[in-house]
Amino acid sequence: MFKEITIIGPGLIGASLALAIRSKKICNKIIGIDSSKKNLDDAINRNIIDEARKDIDARISSSSIIFICTPVSSIDNIIKKISYFSNKNQIITDVGSVKNIFSKRTLSNNGLRYSLVPGHPIAGTEHSGARNAEIDLFKNKWCILTPYKKRSKSVKIISKIYKKIGMKVSVMSTLEHDKIMSITSHLPHLIAFTIVGTAFNLNIKKKNELINFSAGGFKDFTRIGSSDPKMWTDIFIKNKKYLMKTLELFLKDIEVIKRDIKNNKVEEIFNLLKRTKKIRKSILEKGI
Repeated sequence: MFKEITIIGPGLIGASLALAIRSKKICNKIIGIDSSKKNLDDAINRNIIDEARKDIDARISSSSIIFICTPVSSIDNIIKKISYFSNKNQIITDVGSVKNIFSKRTLSNNGLRYSLVPGHPIAGTEHSGARNAEIDLFKNKWCILTPYKKRSKSVKIISKIYKKIGMKVSVMSTLEHDKIMSITSHLPHLIAFTIVGTAFNLNIKKKNELINFSAGGFKDFTRIGSSDPKMWTDIFIKNKKYLMKTLELFLKDIEVIKRDIKNNKVEEIFNLLKRTKKIRKSILEKGI
């Protein structure tokens, strides 16, 4: 058990993490830091955090572990602020969906001013804020760690915490993580955001009735497409290198099926759909 843990950005992920940590009695006191007073009030009212703060200051030096749960574009700057008060025994970790985000300054201070263990618990919903936190959000999900010192004590500690709250842990490089996420998460979200816009840009007389008929697959797209705009804008920009490569491959595949449909290539279309169904079945069998 740790005396104190700080969650910077107790939104959906940060607050859910706090709930899970509290339920497993991993620490005595949980501090929440956020610029939003309303979100801090929600976190206090739901007993997610024990103390609310609006700024990073010298008090943060009392926390053994600091979880940064903010949009990826702000993570490096937050670490810079923490570094003025931190010590080499403190562990700093994050939950960002892109891992190639740290400046040379941040990496050079790793091991000197703090111990950095980048992480990404792969979980979430289309909702945001502490008011939507879920205690079991991470149960049976994967967490990827991309440490710069794989055999460090800090990696073992963070790994143990995630396992304690019910997650499976995988360790890989920053580049591996960002490539995988560009395919399994970032491109699907990009498609979802785009297709909803496409639908409502169509020249349809009864456009208002699109909402009435938004069932099945399109409804699933609108769910994904309602995710936090700020968070996903940051992700798309920060993982631009791999997302663009993945998007190019996707557009080529779209052109192939476009030609197959145009030319009535029934067998080719059928084989593609059959292969996709098989992949979906294997994913479900793995319990993902």
